[in-house]
Parts: sequence; C-alpha cells; structure tokens
Amino acid sequence: MPEDESRYIENECVTLQNDELTVLESIYPGQTVIHPAQSSVTGKLLELALPVTLFRPLVVHLFTPGNNADNADPSAPLPAVTHLPPLTLRLHLPPLYPLKSPPHVIILKAPLAGYPYENESWLPEQLLKKLGCRPAEMWEEERQSVGEGQGVVWKWWEWITNGEFLSDEGLVNDTTLNLTKPSILSHSAFLAALKSYNAKQIYSDFEKSVFLCSICWENKKGLRCVQVPVCGCVFCTDCLSDCWTLAIAEGTLESVACPSAACVKRRVMDDPRDILKTEIDGNMIESVVGAEARWRWEELRERRIVEIDPSYCICPRPSCQAAVPPPESSSTPSTSATTSNTKILRLSDISLSLTSSQSSLATPTLPAASTEDRWVSYRLCPNCNFSFCLYCSSTWHGPHTVCALPQTSVLVQEYLSYPEGSAERLTMERRRGKAYIEKAVAKWREDEMNKQWLEQMTRACAGCGVRVEKSHGCNHMTCGRCNAHFCYRCGESIKPSDPYKHFNTPGKLCYQKLFDTDEHGRPVNIIGPVH
Repeated sequence: MPEDESRYIENECVTLQNDELTVLESIYPGQTVIHPAQSSVTGKLLELALPVTLFRPLVVHLFTPGNNADNADPSAPLPAVTHLPPLTLRLHLPPLYPLKSPPHVIILKAPLAGYPYENESWLPEQLLKKLGCRPAEMWEEERQSVGEGQGVVWKWWEWITNGEFLSDEGLVNDTTLNLTKPSILSHSAFLAALKSYNAKQIYSDFEKSVFLCSICWENKKGLRCVQVPVCGCVFCTDCLSDCWTLAIAEGTLESVACPSAACVKRRVMDDPRDILKTEIDGNMIESVVGAEARWRWEELRERRIVEIDPSYCICPRPSCQAAVPPPESSSTPSTSATTSNTKILRLSDISLSLTSSQSSLATPTLPAASTEDRWVSYRLCPNCNFSFCLYCSSTWHGPHTVCALPQTSVLVQEYLSYPEGSAERLTMERRRGKAYIEKAVAKWREDEMNKQWLEQMTRACAGCGVRVEKSHGCNHMTCGRCNAHFCYRCGESIKPSDPYKHFNTPGKLCYQKLFDTDEHGRPVNIIGPVH
C-alpha cells in the first residue's frame, strides 16, 4: 500500500474514531476515559463503564455455580429490577480501526457495586470472556457485509447497556433473570447488593428528571420533588410540605396522603377504616415535614387507630399512651375463649343504665354476674411492654382475680341500695372507709350522668363511634375523625356518592328531614332512635 494512501487511511480512521467517541460521550457523559497510548502500543486506550438498564423489570433468580435450571436455589426471589451494575472494561482501538482493524477488549469485568463487594463479579468469568470477544466478531460481520470495517463500539455499547446480551446469552426467561451466585457470597448478600444498586439508580434517574407539580403547576427537577408510593404521583417538596404540615397541625390524618384530585376522590369512596392502611410511611413523612411533625403524625395515627378500630385501646401509662392491639390469640386454654370475638367492655356493659328519675341513682339494682372469660381483657403494650387489664387499666391481675372496675361498681351499687343512715351503710363505711366510699359514689354518679348526657345530646358516628354534638346546620354529617357520612337524626350510615338520597326516600324516618325546625320554624336538633 503506498505511503500516501496508508497515511490517508490512518487519518480517516482517526477522524472516524473521534466522531464515534464524541457521539458516545454526548449520549453517555462521564462514562468514557481516553488514555494516551503507551510507547509499546499505538492507537487509543479507553476505559469504559457500561451501566445496564433493562427495557422492562425482571425478577432475579439465583443459581449455585455448577447447577442447572432444574436445581435452582430455592431462596426468595428479588423484587423486579430495572438496573444492573455497570460492566467496566479497558478497550484498545488500533490506529487503523475501524476501517482495517477490529477493536480489542483488553479486560472486561462486572464488579458488584458497593463496598465490600467491589472485587466480586455478578457475571461468571466464562460469560465475560465471551462478551469481550463480541466487538471483534461484530466488526468482522460488518466488514464481510459492506467490504470494509465499520465502527462497532457504539453498537456493542448499546447491546450491553440495553441488556440485550442477557437475552442473547439465555439468561432471560420471560420475566425472570437467571444469575449465577458468586461462590464467596451468600444469597442474601448478593441479592441485597443488586437491590441496593437498583434503588440508587432509580432514585438517581428520578432526581435528573423534570416533573410538573399539580399543586403549584410549575416544572421542578426531581431533586426538589417527592413521589408518593403506590399511586406514583409527584409533587414538589415545598408544596407537599405545606399541605402535610397543615393537615398534621389540624389533626386531619386522612389528608396526610396523596393530594392529587384523583387520589382524594378515591379515598372519599373508600371505607373509613382504610385510613389505617396508609400508603405513606414515617420515613417519607419525616423527609418532607421534619422529625417533630412526624412524631405528631404517629401520635395522631395511633389515636385514630383506637377510635376507628374498637379492638384497639390506649396504653394506660401516662408516659406511653401508645395504641395497643388485641392479642393475636387468647392465652387461655379454654377453647371457647379462643373462638370468641375480642371486644371492648364499655362502662355501660358493667353497670346499669341511668333512669330518668333521680331516685334511680339512689337505689339501683345489682347487676348480674358476668360470665365472660376474663382472658379477653389481657393486653400487652408493644411500645413499653406493660401488661394490663383492658377493663380496669391496672397491671394485669390474672384471669382468676376479680377486675377492680366491676368490683368498685358493684360495691357502689350495693352501698346505694341500702337506706341512708342504715346499719348496712355504716358497716360498709367502717369496713371500706367513709372517704373512699363517698369518693367512689361521687365518681360513679358522675360517670352515669355523663353517659346520660351523651345519649341525650350527642350522636355516635356510624363509622368510628365517636360522639358528635351538632351546633347548627343540616342532619347530613361528615365525621372529622374517620370521614364517614351519617345522618345525625337517626345515626344511619349514608353513601358519600349520594348523601341526600337518605332524606329523599319516602317511607324513611328522615324523609324530608334534612333540617329540623320547631313549630315556629326555628332550627332545632332532634336525635331520634337508632335504626
């Protein structure tokens, strides 16, 4: 070949190499490093990092080295991943590449991202050698097709970074990615490393993207945004912080969720108890509104759980006050206790209802003895490990010791059943102490009067049971706690989608009773019987 032609071809190859590298650097910035050729080697030496981004999520299944697909390790599969650690390589481009010479892969590795796994490979050595030979094979295919060599670094790059090599090498089966576990690592460590890298890359991609906040209607970088899990809605951090901070300050727990119109509409139609199945966790709330607001949110959530779910209660220790769930199974050996439904014992369940006359307070009738199994009152606080009785809030006294609350109630009713100044009353005062008896009687009467006032002046929410007093307005009520819709007049639950059907149905107790008025047309509150 004449010297001039050889120099022309060499210059043309340099131009084609520079063009190819410029394109790669523009598409994948910062992933290509060009080193000057050593004295013994002509051409260019490149260091490349090829991150693998899959077109669709794949579930990882691991195999022990030497085993086939039928002997796959039964460990739990990793949730679907879309990012895999990058392949790193050193590539030599000869002076006559791409027209006359193929590229040469000097070394190719698949290091597992993250300390202390940098020296471990997530692809087997045999497969890496095969991948390293592929650029020369691609160049030869192009030369035979068009008569001269073509640039194939970009083509091989795309083949790797798009994850096509995984399918071509038989590692992908439908939605499953089959990988061989490094012999030195445990299955859990290998899966954890892959999962960690995938999560970091997803977050990195999110930070670099631009999103439209549907609150302020401005385009914001993902670095200044928050994505709500489950629904995937994205809002800028400032707007979401203001929204959630106000909701927490006002105690509207149901508003600490996705504020998009579609999600708010969906939550309105949900069962009020679904508020307990929140899609927002404490860590996310803290990242948006801070630690102090998160602490108040957790306190509100625990109290709301108690209000909505009657099987929960509050820990009686003043320093704790955590929500205490019912025991998963009864501790008593009695089969009847294990099959019975756990329930809260209200004050009305252990004492008689207050009659309208004051004399009934002075001479009540003794209640019948309770035959309910006493193990159902056992509770253990998950926060402070305090074991207590659900009925009397005292330290757990065992299933065979009579509960203090029923004992006090029976004592007061027995005392009041005797005539004032009688020998029986004097005997009880000497035995129990007059001050104690008087205090117990006063407390019992106060509780009975409170119950009477609640029954006469308030209505229980149809969703969570919280007592509500209406000051004015119509009988269509929306609970501020659980967001349930109900009729204040009869206590019946109302469909949120058509709340006024209840008042427009002929034959119902509340037909045309959206507003209650007296004979002079003035608004009044009427609480009818519950139906």
